[in-house]
Amino acid sequence: MLIGLLGPLIVSNQGVELRVPAGRQRSLLAALAARADDVIAIDVLADVVWDGSPPRSWRVTIRNYVRRLREVLGHEVGGRILTRSPGYLFRVGADEVDMLRFAALCKQGRLNARAGDWQQASASFAAADGLWRGVPFADIPSQRLRDDYVPYLTEARLSAIEARIDADLRVCPSRAADVIVELQQLTKHRPEREQAKALLMLALYRCGRQGEALAAYRDAWRYSTRELGMEPGPQLAGLHQRILDRDPRLLAVL
Repeated sequence: MLIGLLGPLIVSNQGVELRVPAGRQRSLLAALAARADDVIAIDVLADVVWDGSPPRSWRVTIRNYVRRLREVLGHEVGGRILTRSPGYLFRVGADEVDMLRFAALCKQGRLNARAGDWQQASASFAAADGLWRGVPFADIPSQRLRDDYVPYLTEARLSAIEARIDADLRVCPSRAADVIVELQQLTKHRPEREQAKALLMLALYRCGRQGEALAAYRDAWRYSTRELGMEPGPQLAGLHQRILDRDPRLLAVL
């Protein structure tokens, strides 16, 4: 079985897609899948399904939604939605929900990086990013769910992309040319991310483009001082000085 939340909702079992057409049933399923194998109280589910404004009959209606959801998903998948006081539990493994698989791969990537296994760290972070199909919870009507999950998932994905690029550069400095365009796009759309700016400066410098690396720092300095009211952090400032000094260690494997 696979539950996909990193984009429009996907439910499949043994290669067969299971459609959940009703919007509130999708919200209910997404809430249960996001907290797989965890009991969620029925009042919490009602808050999600009706975005904080459930009707008077919410308790009966939630039970009906669960019944219909079980029917839509069929015996094998629907039977995993269990009644457990004070609510319901979806018996599903972390490897069966893309959002939870993403978190596990990022954790593995961090462990690889701490161990200095940069090749495997890059692979783990790349696999994590490869699970994304678009905006998480894209067709889930619950604004409460999107507010709870989308911001931190988006931040986690950006951190994973940066970590993968960092690992790539540590594995082989010559990979710098392969990541410049990606970093330019990332820093353009998310100018507040100093880690991405530092990686861009390093990649440009390693490609013999010192002037562009220094210009990238000037752009970062202007953004920080004008938009944030502060100087760039020590990571960027230190890298800027090392580029000015033509530190030979910048061209070596980190």
